[in-house]
Amino acid sequence: MWKTIVVPHDFSSSANHAAALARDHAKLAGGKLLLLHVVDIPPSFGPDTTLILDGSSEPPVGMQDYAVRRATDHLNDLAQRLRADGVEVATYVRVGVPVDEILKFAGEHAANVIVMGTHGRTGFRHLLAGSVTEKVVRASSIPVLTTRHAG
Repeated sequence: MWKTIVVPHDFSSSANHAAALARDHAKLAGGKLLLLHVVDIPPSFGPDTTLILDGSSEPPVGMQDYAVRRATDHLNDLAQRLRADGVEVATYVRVGVPVDEILKFAGEHAANVIVMGTHGRTGFRHLLAGSVTEKVVRASSIPVLTTRHAG
């Protein structure tokens, strides 16, 4: 049984579906979920690129700081709902290349499995966008369970 389950989350419906599957397994196995979001700053922007939040009384904030803060809020909300279902959950936000960070994180936490959603892109869209999930599957030294949510 898988006890330590990494769930990379990009806040999509596919990632929500993967988290639900991981939750169900963790409940059966007495395992814990490690929710991970990787902030991937586009190369044309630096981490200190300043954002001015329209209509906000907050001072300008760096793009990386803003992305990390928003991701942390989203993951904490998701974790709270999963904990209400009786599952042990921890949240993590990293900055970097998603594939590299997911694989490194799974190794650092001695994960038994990675459970992640896939968007199901094919053809030209897949060629242009690539697939984080596909790259993780190919490079992972531990099992990777993938799921596609039709919604």
